[in-house]
Amino acid sequence: MGDFERRVLRLVSEGKITAEEGEELLRSHEHGALHDLRTVVEESLSGVGRVVREHTEPDTQELLRAELTPSDDPLELRVAGDFALTLQPGEEGICRAVWSAGRPFFGEVPPPPQVRLEGRTLRVEGRARYGFGIGLPFGGYVLDVYLPPDTLVGGTIAQRLGRVRIDDLPLGALRLDTQNGRVQVDVPALEDLQVLSRNGSIEVAAREGGKVRVDAYNGRVALRGGLRDVEATTRNGRIEADLSPVTGGRCRLETLNGAVELELAPDIACELRAETVHGPISVDMPGLSIEEDVRDFSRRRLHGRTVGSEGDLVADLGTTNGAVRVAQHSR
Repeated sequence: MGDFERRVLRLVSEGKITAEEGEELLRSHEHGALHDLRTVVEESLSGVGRVVREHTEPDTQELLRAELTPSDDPLELRVAGDFALTLQPGEEGICRAVWSAGRPFFGEVPPPPQVRLEGRTLRVEGRARYGFGIGLPFGGYVLDVYLPPDTLVGGTIAQRLGRVRIDDLPLGALRLDTQNGRVQVDVPALEDLQVLSRNGSIEVAAREGGKVRVDAYNGRVALRGGLRDVEATTRNGRIEADLSPVTGGRCRLETLNGAVELELAPDIACELRAETVHGPISVDMPGLSIEEDVRDFSRRRLHGRTVGSEGDLVADLGTTNGAVRVAQHSR
């Protein structure tokens, strides 16, 4: 691999250009059309972007439009594939699935995902076709699923490639298993959410929350709202949690490389344990009574309690390389 190819791959990894733009640059370079990386970045990316858009203008087609009978039981998801998925509210009583597909630079677009509704089970299956050069797919699908408002969603979503997004739909017991792709969940309420992720950021927000379990490898984790029982671990990436207006429960946040930040509602009774190997611990909690404060060459550990009129929270925070910060909202 030459110096030009390495620099293009670095631009892709840093997010400065897309994989499709990187592929076009590499192919143009092979044909002698581009010779200098600075010229590529400063002068040619807009033109490449136009070429990419011409090749990836989406086709859109409706895959499913079916009646979904009202029920207090959750809609069970059985989703597996390599495509971006969005779940969102739609028409009353109607389950609707719409896909859009980008055209690859070469070859044919793979068959669209298979979508079918069996009673109260929604099954979705699909696979992407891979290109060559950078190791990323050049053709794929974005699947938008519209469910009746307030449909309770449960089951399993297993994604090998592609973003997963869930908006404004209450969640029952849902398991999200992703390898490469961003996870965004913003819902009015959830009962039990489990997220397993290899690469990609995870964002979970709920106005009323139950149990959330996050196990990630690479990527930032952000948790927000009424999440009463939280456990989040990651190997590489910061963890941020804003648990206002939560007034009780359990919170465990641990990462290997990255900062850990926790913000809480005011007047909460909280038992706090924080630990880091390489990094400071910063606590802004009025009325915190410190029971242990260890500061030595290799470790920093803090254990304390606050007395409040609201709830009872147990918080365990830890990181190996990074800072720990805890604060309470003002009134």
